[in-house]
Amino acid sequence: MDGQNTSLRRSLARDRKSKTIRDTFGASGASTVAHGSLQGGASLGAGSRLLPSRYDSRVVKGLWKEKNKKKRRQMRKSGKSNLCPEPPFEYAEAKRPHQSHCESKILETLFDPKQNPTQPPKGSLLLNINWQNSDGKSKEPCPACERLLCHAQEKCKVTILLCQEDPEDPPEKLSC
Repeated sequence: MDGQNTSLRRSLARDRKSKTIRDTFGASGASTVAHGSLQGGASLGAGSRLLPSRYDSRVVKGLWKEKNKKKRRQMRKSGKSNLCPEPPFEYAEAKRPHQSHCESKILETLFDPKQNPTQPPKGSLLLNINWQNSDGKSKEPCPACERLLCHAQEKCKVTILLCQEDPEDPPEKLSC
């Protein structure tokens, strides 16, 4: 998944239509890309930005795949989530909505009732996070995403495993 993160970041950094996206995902960009795999299945990737619709198939997932701007605005204000219905998860208000973070996009896609109509996902979710923040690079989620991931682990019964900096080190369970 490290290779997938690198490839996605490079691809977004070559965007010819948007300087903002190039700058955000370039070598010194400050956003996150991540890939996750549920129970060792195919990996699902996402980018932590409000990306244009031309990225739908690769990085615009979860609640943000809705193309209707009015519906997206309503969703953002509602704090809505697909995560296990009881107890419901609600996103905190933020200038840039936390529903647009890549960990959220991955979880919201996995818990989408259209994806899993009979039952929510079970087992373990392995995440490889590549967050380029002001402190450098991190494999840890931001505080908003950690809150979401802890809800999934504690309330939805999905074990969250995080890849470590050294690919030879085994993943570690998220500590909530």
